[in-house]
Amino acid sequence: STAGSSGSDPGEQTEAVGDANAVIATGLGLKNLERVAGMLLPATTQSGENWRDLTELYSRTVGQWSTELNHVVSVVGGLDSQQKHGGQSGQRFAPIARARQAEAVAFLNKKAFTTPTFLLDTEVLRRVEPTGTLDRVRAAQLRILSNLLSPTRLARMVELSAVDGAAAYQPTTFLGDVRKGLWSELAAPTVTIDAYRRNLQRAHLELASARITPTADEARALYRGELKALDAEVRAALPKATDAATRRHLEDARVAIAGALDAQRLAPPDGPARPTGAPGRGLASWEIELPAVVNEWSCSVLDALH
Repeated sequence: STAGSSGSDPGEQTEAVGDANAVIATGLGLKNLERVAGMLLPATTQSGENWRDLTELYSRTVGQWSTELNHVVSVVGGLDSQQKHGGQSGQRFAPIARARQAEAVAFLNKKAFTTPTFLLDTEVLRRVEPTGTLDRVRAAQLRILSNLLSPTRLARMVELSAVDGAAAYQPTTFLGDVRKGLWSELAAPTVTIDAYRRNLQRAHLELASARITPTADEARALYRGELKALDAEVRAALPKATDAATRRHLEDARVAIAGALDAQRLAPPDGPARPTGAPGRGLASWEIELPAVVNEWSCSVLDALH
């Protein structure tokens, strides 16, 4: 690493440092965490004592799980750096190869965005807290996902694409790879989405919607395209839903997407002021309008546009 890398070098970490392959290192780290998770209950059980130690160690295990996976996140949109001075050959900053970045995203889809069942042992959970497991898992996964989809990372990837052309990991490809991993159930012959995955998918929608801002920039265009692609996939998957919870989740996702793409949510900087309490995000007035979202809104309204 070198000074001035501005957080772009994945080797600048407290673990898996330097030239270590973050995917391999994190894979080994997760195996160790699974072993540790299996030891938590026997290691903290003492006659006559409460479960304070178990609660603390379980929380630390969940936190370490997200920390380990964030090492892999750093590979995406990253550059390897090495200090160079006049007279030395080579560049200070070298973009990480496209294949290595795609491998990192595939690893995250498999290890971070699938439910970590080894952390869901009811013998532990029912001693730690009466409820809260869904929120705990969502918070840990959101920490990873929000880092992966950070505006800084995407802006860096846009610039790398502009400078390096086809050799770069394209932002559109990156966002599509993430979407396909987070919503992988939609491609199955029958669609069943459990509560953990529904939580994560809602978090993805919230993050994507928040990127559609009044500022006309590359991120807004990219996320608009992502939400439109996702809506088409959700619409196609709805008839395949096998249970009421999944169907209602998919219908709600379409409502959320329509709300994010609602033209009335975003007025140009010099446009008329919106009524008090009106949403403040959406598309510019010159863009194709989708129906305004009201309480009586139905997915059939959006379907009518297709």
